Amino acid sequence: MKSVDTSTVDVFAIPFNKYLGFEPSIDPAYLMVLPARAEYENHVQTVHASALFALAEATSGLFLLREFVEVENVVSVVRVVSVRYKKPGKGAIRSKASLATDKTEVLEALQKKRPILVPVQVSLYDGEDVLVMSATFEWFVLIKSE
Repeated sequence: MKSVDTSTVDVFAIPFNKYLGFEPSIDPAYLMVLPARAEYENHVQTVHASALFALAEATSGLFLLREFVEVENVVSVVRVVSVRYKKPGKGAIRSKASLATDKTEVLEALQKKRPILVPVQVSLYDGEDVLVMSATFEWFVLIKSE
């Protein structure tokens, strides 16, 4: 399996994310948006759980890339995910993310070229600012050896 240098990745250009139509948020309080589309609905006319999950995963990756933009030759993959679906989502869904660990610890490990697990917490909100999903994505992060 070939490793991918994620420091050059455009999350919105990843084929699956592009296919789903994720958009950057114009509201600075949020990172990404899953637009309101009938294609994302489930059998009860709310946003399908898998669409929510895909948005949360992409958001965690985007956040990780932006949070550690100064680190070069990074390779990262999701290892563990914990998800809680809170309320049914309707309409456009917006995402937020935060680092669930100390950034300094992560930077120190990467500077020493040690792999590290980096948890990113993601929250998804509908158009009424109702929390519809929360998740923690644990990323395995390392510096690619040259």
